[in-house]
Amino acid sequence: MQKEYEELALDGSNYPSWATDIKISFASRLLSTINEPVQGGPAITEQMSYTALLLLRTSIHKDLKEYLLEENPRTLWVALKQRYEQQKEIILPTAEHEWNHLHFQDFKSVGEYNHEVHSICTRLRFCEKEPTDEDKIHKTLSTMHPSDRILCNQYRKEHHQVYSRLIHSLTQAEQNDELLMKNHHIRPVGSAPLPEVHNVQNNAQNKRKSSGPPQGNPHNSPSGRRRNCNFIKNRRHKANKRARKNAPPTLTILDFVTSVGATRILLPHAGPLSIWLTST
Repeated sequence: MQKEYEELALDGSNYPSWATDIKISFASRLLSTINEPVQGGPAITEQMSYTALLLLRTSIHKDLKEYLLEENPRTLWVALKQRYEQQKEIILPTAEHEWNHLHFQDFKSVGEYNHEVHSICTRLRFCEKEPTDEDKIHKTLSTMHPSDRILCNQYRKEHHQVYSRLIHSLTQAEQNDELLMKNHHIRPVGSAPLPEVHNVQNNAQNKRKSSGPPQGNPHNSPSGRRRNCNFIKNRRHKANKRARKNAPPTLTILDFVTSVGATRILLPHAGPLSIWLTST
């Protein structure tokens, strides 16, 4: 038969939770009258007795042999209760010590702290010393780390009345902090470009683009401007060439003297001018 819950330990350390599991199992099978008889309740049949006996025998430690010969489930239940209920005197001092030294700041997460609170409170409930919700809330807020004093004061002002509501708020705040740290590690401070520098670069590029030639005019393009310059240079060169060709011939000093001498010969009566030319 498959076990539905943890079996009773030999030292009875888990007796409080084991007894609760047995009561729930009996109630789900309509066997509650076996461990808690009720006057005027339904009669216990033989089948019900053997079903309850099977549940008890398979849920206790195998070394508890002195109880394995018991065939009455009611008698077996009472015997185990008398033996292990005295564990209250042993469990209570330990549970109270753990509760008194429980501090929220000693745990890495809210979930770990909440689990420990429920574990201690289960044992204290077995000893009829379970803390109230007010005690749990006071324990949680008064044992936070000093660096969380602002958060602590914030939760005190909210006046939580239920411990589970406070744990829900703390868990939600913890998840938000984890998300914030993940976002910080993905893009640390200074890893993104400065918006001002980015805008200046974009503006400079836009100005260069806007100062360029229109897209629809081919003569304003760089290649078109080069062709225009070459065309103008060629026209100037041809015009200068035609001007040199049509200009009158230029006489040098020798040509001039030679031509003047010939004139003197032809004009013997030229006067002082012919004398100067001859002497020259």
